[in-house]
Amino acid sequence: MPGFTIHIAIAKEYAKKHEKEIKNMEEFIEGSIAPDYIPIENKNIPKSETHYGKWGDWSRDDQIIYLDKFLQDEKVDLSRDYWKGYFIHLLTDDYFDRIYFREEAKQAKKNHDTFHNDYDCLNAEIIKRYQVEVMGKIEKYMHQIEDKPKYLKLEKIIQFIEEMSNINLEQQVELIKQKRMEGME
Repeated sequence: MPGFTIHIAIAKEYAKKHEKEIKNMEEFIEGSIAPDYIPIENKNIPKSETHYGKWGDWSRDDQIIYLDKFLQDEKVDLSRDYWKGYFIHLLTDDYFDRIYFREEAKQAKKNHDTFHNDYDCLNAEIIKRYQVEVMGKIEKYMHQIEDKPKYLKLEKIIQFIEEMSNINLEQQVELIKQKRMEGME
């Protein structure tokens, strides 16, 4: 799962590329960090709940985000920017874990390590490049250290941010619905 800085960078880039779609940037950014922030703010709400899935070890496939479950939740309203931000967060986590950084995750796991230090090493460059404003409530989770990351490469993170900010949310909704229909046949 990417850190707050990457999530905010993707949200900012998405809003820039889809300016007619995002009306309230503050709500959109708030939604883009909500799945990770809600369990920090309220320890009684687990990440499995905020991520509509099963929490486990993402390097071994026992962590799953059920995007279909999110779309079927009656409180979700994708006409609101908050929920668009929330959706892009879930998509980002899903793509990050299952596709883009799978091998890096396995390597970190093999070394009994995480990406946390790598995020701290990359945060300053991402904040500068994408003009990420450090929000007070999550500032302590957006450390910046001068060191080289062990697993994550800046170029690949930038490519990931660019690709995720190019996605079409409506198209993603349709793909998820189509998979649900195919699963029912």
